[in-house]
Amino acid sequence: MKIYIPGGAGAATPTPAKNDNEHIISTGVVEIPQEHFNLQYLGEPLEAMGRAICATERTPETLVGCCLLGILSASIGKGLQVQSASNRLTRGNLYILASAESGSGKSETFRYVARPFQEFETETIRAWEQHERPGLLADKDLLESDIAATKKKQAAKGGMGRNEARQQIRDLRAELQKVEESLRPPALSCEDVSTEQLAALLAANDEQLASLSADARGVVDNLMGRYTQGKATDEAIYLKAYSGDTHRVDRISRPPVVLEGPCLVALWLGQPDKLELLLGSQSLSDGGLLPRFLVCHTRCEPQEIGEDTQAIPASVGLAYRSLIRELLTVFRLSDCPATVKPTDKAREAMNEHFNAIVRRRKIGGDLHDVTSYAARWNENGWRIAVCLHAAKYGRDAASNQLDLETARRAIALVDWFAGQQLEILGAGREKVKAEKRDEVLALLVDHPAGITARDAQLKRIKPDAESCRALLADMEAAGLLVGRDKKPEGGGHTTRRYTRR
Repeated sequence: MKIYIPGGAGAATPTPAKNDNEHIISTGVVEIPQEHFNLQYLGEPLEAMGRAICATERTPETLVGCCLLGILSASIGKGLQVQSASNRLTRGNLYILASAESGSGKSETFRYVARPFQEFETETIRAWEQHERPGLLADKDLLESDIAATKKKQAAKGGMGRNEARQQIRDLRAELQKVEESLRPPALSCEDVSTEQLAALLAANDEQLASLSADARGVVDNLMGRYTQGKATDEAIYLKAYSGDTHRVDRISRPPVVLEGPCLVALWLGQPDKLELLLGSQSLSDGGLLPRFLVCHTRCEPQEIGEDTQAIPASVGLAYRSLIRELLTVFRLSDCPATVKPTDKAREAMNEHFNAIVRRRKIGGDLHDVTSYAARWNENGWRIAVCLHAAKYGRDAASNQLDLETARRAIALVDWFAGQQLEILGAGREKVKAEKRDEVLALLVDHPAGITARDAQLKRIKPDAESCRALLADMEAAGLLVGRDKKPEGGGHTTRRYTRR
């Protein structure tokens, strides 16, 4: 199978592989975002399902691809992870946020992709209601009766002593509390919940959930502070559940909820203005939540119905459904996560991808101003690789190594998302860049003889001399400044002084 991988920095178009066994690997992020999410990277049967949905609903690969990747991640949960470094394990849980206009087929596409997952969840709840709930209710009734009988016995003349009754009631109430907590129906997913509710749901469901929403308006409102009266963004648990860090929620009326290693998957579809609202939040950006998201504008628009519109072939739908159910059963419901190891070549490819990004994040690099975002790209590449590995091998994913082809596909996808992210952030980046240039020009009004990078640093235009040198050099290249090297008469280091053109 030929794969077209986006090229490295500066590449405008993908380069085709020479044959079925040779692939071109990206060693950086694409600077010009590719127009579509390439379903070919997902492999069978996801690619076939995705193309069938595109044909049926007349929606672009971008929207379908984001949904498929999100549901794939949700079907794994924390049941599969990769040894991404000698001292690091990386899970396959992803945070995906994609935009599409209302009435463009967003909900229908989501419904097709999520159906096997949601059917499995419904069946799980029904099985619990039939087999588990009646017994739990019986236990609850008996415990309440035992508590009442113990109280009556203690109150009766010649009954047990107060201390003995107190101990028995305490033990009975502890058992009753466990039963009442177990009476919450099982859940694999959630949608519009407060952070306190999310913590409780995670605690009751093996600390893993998928936050799925075809209209993420409510979810976004929650993050932006609906339950804090807009005084602060509310993202702490999302940060912890992405990385699997311990999280504690204290409540006045109930015992604290302590999560030891929560795992959350997020697949949120919303209108473009909601995505822009989130990315415009300085708090969510500085706090680290937004850099963890794979984001894109799907550019999904309403399409006319053609004459050759066809239903999804039964065989395609069945193969996709079987894979999702298989992954849910083997990994999502597993008590212990399985760890896969990458081949040496796969690890080398991922490490080179990491190093290429680091070089561009350094002072003077073109990603220096978005380093918090770029810092997550390679990690998300590993997470995507876990998902693609699971799709490739199904129930046997734990028995196979993560190979070079899978690593390359993951790199291609994360590079695509990185390009989309940079494109969305572009307006803000350009605004900041323009503001910094204006500050330099204003400084030159007071220093017509010229300024150095040190002068710009003292005015805190940039935090360090290297960043100031890069800014001034950029303005010189843009024709705004003229730079001249000057060496002190008494000797010493040569400095470059800049004046207005």
